[in-house]
This record gives sequence, structure tokens and C-alpha cells, in this order.
Amino acid sequence: MYKNLNAQTLGISGRQSDLIELAMTYGFQGLDIDAVDLQRRASRSDFQKASRFLMSSGMRVSGFDVPCDLDADDVAFEEALKVTQAVVAVAGMAKARAGYLRIPSATNRAPFPQYFEWIKSRLDRLSGVFAENQVLLGLYFSTFAEDRHDRQYAFIQDVNGSLALLQSCDSKSIGLLIDTYHWTVGKGSWEQLSSLSASQVAGLNIGDLAHVPDIKDSTASLKLISGSHGTVDNIRFAKTLADKGYDGPITSSPSSVNLGAITRDSIVAKAQDVLDSTLSAAGIQTQTRRPEIIAAQARSAPEMSNLDEFQ
Repeated sequence: MYKNLNAQTLGISGRQSDLIELAMTYGFQGLDIDAVDLQRRASRSDFQKASRFLMSSGMRVSGFDVPCDLDADDVAFEEALKVTQAVVAVAGMAKARAGYLRIPSATNRAPFPQYFEWIKSRLDRLSGVFAENQVLLGLYFSTFAEDRHDRQYAFIQDVNGSLALLQSCDSKSIGLLIDTYHWTVGKGSWEQLSSLSASQVAGLNIGDLAHVPDIKDSTASLKLISGSHGTVDNIRFAKTLADKGYDGPITSSPSSVNLGAITRDSIVAKAQDVLDSTLSAAGIQTQTRRPEIIAAQARSAPEMSNLDEFQ
């Protein structure tokens, strides 16, 4: 399992090269990318030029947001599918682990049984695109009330529903992005987590909350940085998946509104601290890396003029 940076989740923006440098500076081994932007730049020149900083960095490409809305009308979905095909092809060239796609938590289209089959048919089509490019389609559900506002019919907003949808899909290129906040609010059990194979886990996002609300009361403002209260046992999440052989990314994923008015370096440093403490407590090897540590090591290194003492 390795430390991963999702800058967007943390409310950080910047050029790809800036985000790569930030991730490397603070000891992350992977990052989530804007694959739509990468595809656009690659189409204007070529993949090698568009990805030169990314590929030369040695960073793992953990994931990206899939540019597709499963609840869109047929015309919009067909257009999104074309865009997704191009984006996933480029993501595959970058050796991305997974693309992330939210399962609708509610809809105005149809009651649950009919809508379930409708969504499944769309996932069957999407899964072929991901299989061709050796990228995992990582589905995730949301418990946030904001994501089901003004919708008539409830759909998947808990662990039982997401697992039922996953199990209904025949493709091995579909898995789940595990978010510990939503898993906890969505009434997931440790047995259900252990039922997933390592190859079915697209990623592990960790967060916390002060108390576990009912799903109807869950909002983005309740999602805190891991360790804030210890309500969510992120250490057990990490250990459970590691014991299953999962070797993918672990990402600090609080709601950015709860990070306060601090610098982006402070935000990323805090994310690294959170991940290091979680991994260490779970018995998983990790290493902290910060600018001040690097500077201290440089100051303690022998000067070039004195190197003959060490010959």
C-alpha cells in the first residue's frame, strides 16, 4: 500500500508539473491525475510530450475521475462514452490503476428495480472500454444528501447496494473505491470489506467524523480529516485490505471545507502525516519526507571539499 495524493480532494489546484513536484516533495509515491486534461494535451501534440513530467517522475498514476454521468440521458451518455474512450486510452498509456465513477444515489428516471438494470447495462458497456486498456473501473457510492437533492427515487447510497451492483456485473475490470467515511455511514461491515478481493479494490480513501449520522443526515461538511476524532477506524481498514493482498493507493480524503485557511504545503504535509500514522499503526512500512528533513540532511552531509576524508 502506498501514499497517494489527490490534490482536488484537498482543494489544491495547479499545473500537472507543480502537483507532481508537490507530491514528490512530501513523500507520496502516487497521485490522482486530471486524465481529461492529459488527453486534451496529448491530442494537440502526442502522449510523450503531454506526459513527459509525469512519466519521468516515477510517480504511480493511481486514479482519475471518469468523465461520465451514469444518470445522463441517452444522447449525453453516448457523447460522454466517446470522450471516456479517448480518456481511458490515454490513462492506460500512463499505466493508471483505476478510473473513479460515482454510482447515482437517487434519480428521477425510474424506481429501484428498473433503474438498477438500466445502470447495469451502462456499466457493461463502460467496462469493455476499461478492460481494453487494462484499467480498473472503480465505482463508489455517496451518502451525502447533496448528491440526491431534488431526486424522486432513492438508489444506491449504502454498502449493501454497492456490493449488489458490483456482484451483478460480470466484468473483472469493475471494482470499488473504498471511502471509509461513506463505508461507515453506509453501514458497511468488516466482513463485507473482507469479502472483496484485492483486485476488486480500486483505492482506499480515508476520513473521519465526530459521530456517525443517519444517511439522511450525511453531508460533506461532516467529513473530517482522518484522526480528528477516531470514530472511523482507518487503521483497521488499512490492515484488513493489506491482509487481503491489496497494494494500491491510500489517500487522505476529507472535505476541503474542513481544512481551514492554510497553505497548500501545510495541507499536503498534514495529509502525509495522516497517511504515515495510519500505515505505521497498521504495520505497513512507510517513510516521512519533508522539505525541512531534506534540508537538514543536506546540511549534515559532508562538504565537497572534505570528501577526501571519506575516501
